[in-house]
Amino acid sequence: MIAVGLGFFFSRTFYMKVYRDLEKAPFAVIFFGMFAMAAGTAQILFHNAWGTFPQILVTLFGWGLLIKGIVCTIFPGWAERGGDWAISAKIVPMAGISALVLGGYLSWVGYFV
Repeated sequence: MIAVGLGFFFSRTFYMKVYRDLEKAPFAVIFFGMFAMAAGTAQILFHNAWGTFPQILVTLFGWGLLIKGIVCTIFPGWAERGGDWAISAKIVPMAGISALVLGGYLSWVGYFV
């Protein structure tokens, strides 16, 4: 998450280009959806803990990944419209900040606490 968060800031145009290129390659959206469903399912199966705040965050990431995969696979148009909205609303910097903060927090908790 930290690397992706930094990527949003240091390679913003690249990340935007990747998203725009996905619109030209519908198979990539379906492939990502299937991969996200598999990864989300695995994360939920191995870490579905609702005890502490960090556990809840990791569990929510798993559920979010599963839901995003389902949306990309069953309703790819919704995924495209959501991405278009994110770009037009200019929330990409907020996504980068969120990824940095959450990745830093989970790394700190996971490695040092």
